[in-house]
Amino acid sequence: MQEQIIAMISEIKDDAQLANRLNEHSSIMEDGGLDSLQLITFLLKVEERFDIEIDFEQFDFDFLESVTAFCNYISELQKTASV
Repeated sequence: MQEQIIAMISEIKDDAQLANRLNEHSSIMEDGGLDSLQLITFLLKVEERFDIEIDFEQFDFDFLESVTAFCNYISELQKTASV
């Protein structure tokens, strides 16, 4: 899942080299360099790719502190969606 998230960020930024610079500890906002519009695009792509629904009103931006934290968040959404 981490590779897919990193690939999505790289695709949105249109920077193939970015995928080589990001890792599981990278901040999605700071290291990924997403602006607000790119962040929305990223979250919508994540929803579509992982078949989840992100509640934007309740979303905690702390999940964007690292790729790992965001992947854990997605995994939790997938678990609750399948119950």
